[in-house]
Amino acid sequence: MKAASLKITTWNINSVRLRMPLVAEFLKSRAPDVLCLQETKCRDAEFPMKDLHALGYEHIAINGQKGYHGVAV
Repeated sequence: MKAASLKITTWNINSVRLRMPLVAEFLKSRAPDVLCLQETKCRDAEFPMKDLHALGYEHIAINGQKGYHGVAV
């Protein structure tokens, strides 16, 4: 039986909206199966969901606050 693999990446992003171009570049080049972001620093409604969907990441769970904290998987 062939072993399955799962690539998980974690990143303390310190503002996902500010760094979305870097995130997009990273996802295109490394193509992790799961991306975990910490310190997203934006409210849920402001999270760049459409950008991640366009990159093929359709299942996203977020919990954010403006200016501090926030996580996304």
